[in-house]
Amino acid sequence: MNREHRPNYNAVPEQLMAEKNLTEYTNGAAELTPTADYISHHLTNLTYGWCDKSQSWGFAYHQQTLFNETSCKVSEMGFWSFHLDTIFMSTFLGAVFFGFFGLVLIGAKKGVPGKVQNFAEFVFEFISGAVKSNFHGTSRIIGPLAFTSCVWILSWNLMDLLPVELTNFVGSSGAGVDYFKLLPTADVNAPLALALVVMFFVTYYTIANHGLGGFLKEFINPIELVGYFSKHVALALRLYGNLFAGEMIFILIGIMFGQFLMSFGQTLWFIPGLMMNLVWALFHILIIALQAYIFMMLTIAYINLACAKH
Repeated sequence: MNREHRPNYNAVPEQLMAEKNLTEYTNGAAELTPTADYISHHLTNLTYGWCDKSQSWGFAYHQQTLFNETSCKVSEMGFWSFHLDTIFMSTFLGAVFFGFFGLVLIGAKKGVPGKVQNFAEFVFEFISGAVKSNFHGTSRIIGPLAFTSCVWILSWNLMDLLPVELTNFVGSSGAGVDYFKLLPTADVNAPLALALVVMFFVTYYTIANHGLGGFLKEFINPIELVGYFSKHVALALRLYGNLFAGEMIFILIGIMFGQFLMSFGQTLWFIPGLMMNLVWALFHILIIALQAYIFMMLTIAYINLACAKH
């Protein structure tokens, strides 16, 4: 039996405000979450930043969380705010995948390789072949850069195949985190950061091969200047848009069949919901791999153009 939270009317105003928020939160938890709030909850980052109200660093609050008068919204934190879930997942997945390839390299055998070594060699040779076919300059950086971008982005995108409710389960089971996005590419900041790295290398190789004058000469026409920046922005938004849309479809499938279960009270609706998720997941695997490949190929193409003689 649910017990109603009764506020203490003899308390000070600050305590009354906190108890009022707690009452609204606990009463609203028993109700069905509106579709818009459900979607917003699953697409909200765990944000940490500077709050002017409290003059301190802290976590941002959102519509569904408890807050007080000194808490800040994400929009109120301004530039100095960080998406901790994106930073954590990017770093963690990078360590896992590159640690995996590092261990394979250390344990590589010259004789008959095992299945794991065969897989690692296949990925390496595939990316190496793409670099040799599309980059006609001489650089020791292009190969590692292409390998890093492809494998790292692929590892990010694979998180889209995990259940959308997994983060809620982990948060409610003791982690104390209400908002946590597993998919870094569904946060536009991560693809933009990668695009900035690509733009840095494109600029570096253009100046290295054509000089500073040759680099600035390309921007005499303002359209060329716009095109220079827009192609890198498009590189990031293409990756972000495709993975964000895929995440949205998984969420909508969950909402649709969740409503069926609540309306009809039959677990039989779980079966078509599971089937639709599996069908979309199988199709989405193609998108996941394709977007990582496209980002890598465009990175190679942009740097190859920067090294080419005009």
